[in-house]
Amino acid sequence: MNNTVLFVTSQLYPFTTGTMGIFNYSLPKNLIEMGWDARVIVPKMNKTFRAYPSDTKIMAVLDIGMGDSAHICTIEACVYDGIPLYFMYDTHYFDRDELYGYEDEGERFSFFCKAVLEALPHLDFKPRILHCQDWHTGFIPLLKKAKYDEQPFYRDIKTLYTIHNMGYQGVFGKDNCVHLDMSWEELLEHRVDYNDGINFMKAGLLHADMITTVSPTYAKEIATEKYGSTLEVTVQERQEDIYGVLCGLDLEINNPATDTRIYANYDEHSLEGKDLNKRMLQQALGFEVREDIPMLSLFSRLKTEKGLDLVRDAFEHLMKLDIQFVMVSNGDASYEAYFQEAALRYPDKFFFTLYEDDFAYQAYAASDLFLMPSSYEPCGIGQLIALRYGAVPIVRQVGGLSDSIQRFNEATGEGNGFLFNHYNANVMLYTIRQAIKAYKRRDKWRKMVRACMAQNHGWPRYVKEYTGVYEKVLGA
Repeated sequence: MNNTVLFVTSQLYPFTTGTMGIFNYSLPKNLIEMGWDARVIVPKMNKTFRAYPSDTKIMAVLDIGMGDSAHICTIEACVYDGIPLYFMYDTHYFDRDELYGYEDEGERFSFFCKAVLEALPHLDFKPRILHCQDWHTGFIPLLKKAKYDEQPFYRDIKTLYTIHNMGYQGVFGKDNCVHLDMSWEELLEHRVDYNDGINFMKAGLLHADMITTVSPTYAKEIATEKYGSTLEVTVQERQEDIYGVLCGLDLEINNPATDTRIYANYDEHSLEGKDLNKRMLQQALGFEVREDIPMLSLFSRLKTEKGLDLVRDAFEHLMKLDIQFVMVSNGDASYEAYFQEAALRYPDKFFFTLYEDDFAYQAYAASDLFLMPSSYEPCGIGQLIALRYGAVPIVRQVGGLSDSIQRFNEATGEGNGFLFNHYNANVMLYTIRQAIKAYKRRDKWRKMVRACMAQNHGWPRYVKEYTGVYEKVLGA
C-alpha cells in the first residue's frame, strides 16, 4: 500500500497547544477520510493541555545510544479520534515542566530524531513517507540517508519536510555531533554547519526528498533575505522542490453552530446568536453593553514577531477610539506586564488575560473585528477562526495572511478583511479606523460578516493539494 504516511512532530492537538499541533491532528484526520493510512508519532511530554489516553499498548522498548550513555525509550500506541498514534516516552528528555526552552534542547531532539528512525521496524505498519515537521525533526532526512539506507527496510521510505516557522531553526553548538552519532567532519560534508555549529532546519532543507511550507506566499518569502532568516540561499537551492500549501481549518472544532464553549450558537443565517455572545461578554467583562461599539480582539503569542510592538506603540491612541478591546495572549513577560497594567487603567474598554481556550472562543464569538498585525506569518490560523466566527480580520499583508484575507471593497462588497502592508503603528491604526467606519454602516457590515462566515477554509479544500505533493514525493 503506497498511501501510508507517518507524521513526525513535537506537538499534537489536543494534548499540546499550538498551531503545529493542530496541523498534525487535522491533516492526518482528513487524509484518513480520503483513504490514506496516516498516523502520527510524537513525544509524550509531561506538560500537556489535555491528558494523554490511558488505553495505550506498548509497541517497543528501545535502547537509544546518546554519546557515552544509553536511554530507554518506550513506544506506546493507541487510536485517538480515529487517528492511529504512537507516543514516544523517555523520562530524561520528555518528563519536563515545559515543552521547550531547555539548555539540552539540541540533545533532546537529536534523541527524538534517532528514536523515530529506530522505532520504525517495530511499528505495526510501514510508512512510505515520513512527514517531518519543523526544526525538531530536521535531522531525520539526513540520518536516514547517511546511517539507515544501507538497511533494505529503509531504502524505499521517502521524507517530506514541512517548515512551519523559519524563525525557529534549531541552532546548537558543534558538540551536539556526539548525540547524532556523526563527526564534525561528516556534518561538514553534509553541509549542515552553521556559524561553527549545527542547524536542524538546514539539515531538513538540504536532505529531505521534498519540502512544503504552510502557505504559498511564505514559500516565496523564505527565499528572500528579509524572511529567510539567513537560510535564504539554502532555500533557493531547493526552490524547485518546495511547495506552499495553506493550512486548513478543522470545521468540527471551529463551528459556532455547535460550539459548547460559547454563550449561544449561531451561523451566517442567524446572527442574533452572535449579538447575544457580544452582549454576554460585555456584561461579563464590565464593559458598556452597546451594539453600536465594535469589539476588537487579538489572540496570539506575546512576541514582537506577532506585531505586539505595534499594538503597544499604538495602544494609547487605540484607547481614544470608540472600541472595546479584548486581548487573550501569553508570552514575553515585558508585554504581559504592559498589558496587565493597561487593563487596570482602562477597565471599561480593555481586557487582558492569559490564554485559556474556552474564553478565547467566547471572545471570537463576541468580536466584530480581529487584529493580526504580524511582522511575518507563515500561515496563521487565528484569521481563519475569526472568519468562521464572524470577526472580520484586520491583518498585515504577509505570508499566509496574504493568501487567506482579501481587501474589503465597499463599492463591490468583495473581500473578507482589512489589510495593511507597511509594518508601522500609524498605518495599522489607520486601517483599524477604516474598519470601524465600515462597522458603523450596519446593513453592509452584516452582509460582510455573513460572507466571511460562509467561506470554506476547511481542510478538505487543501488536503488534495497535500496528496498531490505526496504523490510527487513517492515518484521522486
